[in-house]
Amino acid sequence: MVTDTAFTWADARDECINLGGVLAVPSSDQENEFTLQLSDEIVWIDCNDREVEGRWKCKEGKVEVAYRIWNPNEPNNHGDEDCAAFYTASWGNRKWNDVSCSKVERALCKMAGRPVLHV
Repeated sequence: MVTDTAFTWADARDECINLGGVLAVPSSDQENEFTLQLSDEIVWIDCNDREVEGRWKCKEGKVEVAYRIWNPNEPNNHGDEDCAAFYTASWGNRKWNDVSCSKVERALCKMAGRPVLHV
């Protein structure tokens, strides 16, 4: 699901937990394509390099996700960008981008017991 309200990245992660889920991240081309059906904008995903610049950690809950589908020339850390957002909008190329964690976007949540991203 995608939240109705926009949040900073950290608040988006907390909101997904408050809703009984986790901030999600697609783990395959199939999940990535499915996610495009949920939103036509920019949504936060659980990827960041806040601990070590350039070392991106993408996880769903406590499970590390190896899948990545960055926009060309991304992540580029332009202006201290340490969190990832998924550009699902039809006007974009529908891949991931690194952005400032303080930006306000909606959150892509996977709810417990409801495998929203499973195809």
